[in-house]
Amino acid sequence: MFFVALLLTFQYQILREKANLILLKSGDVEAFDCLYNSYHKKLFAFIYKFLNNWHDTEDLVQKIFVTIWEKRVNINSDKSFNSYLFTIARNEIYDILKKKVITEYYGDCIMDVVSKDGCDIEEKKVIETIYSLLEKVPERRRRIFLMSKDMGLTYKQIGKQLGISENTVDTQIRNVLNYLREELPKYIKMLILILLGAIS
Repeated sequence: MFFVALLLTFQYQILREKANLILLKSGDVEAFDCLYNSYHKKLFAFIYKFLNNWHDTEDLVQKIFVTIWEKRVNINSDKSFNSYLFTIARNEIYDILKKKVITEYYGDCIMDVVSKDGCDIEEKKVIETIYSLLEKVPERRRRIFLMSKDMGLTYKQIGKQLGISENTVDTQIRNVLNYLREELPKYIKMLILILLGAIS
């Protein structure tokens, strides 16, 4: 009897959700509220695994449900709303993580994080990727770049140690940064997809 009751409850929930989706498509606010209350905690917990910040997570949850409301006419009530909702969530998370990687590692100060202590797993993956790319840079150019970004030497100090002008130092570092800007994006998507796959 227990399993029969459980099955009936599950079927009722499916039918109720489908009815709410149909009502939602016509603009029913109560149906939207019902879906919101049913999925909010589950969606919040999923997103929080990636963002690890309460306010950012709640903001994204609200944004996703706004998207659901705005695109309600496109919802297929015969398909899984759970899958639809979490597909939107994954896409939003991907965009946020991509922007985070670009912001933290893709500017002129792309290597500032190299000397940072206590970085998390995702940061270490990016750093490892950067060092792997640097292995492909000509030795002298790589040395100049790391003297600046790893050792924190000024252009004047580097030039004095190597017997070259500050302009030459600047040119070599710019060449490396241009190379990283060109190559690093090829790895960003892969790194984020690995992260998404590991937690989803």
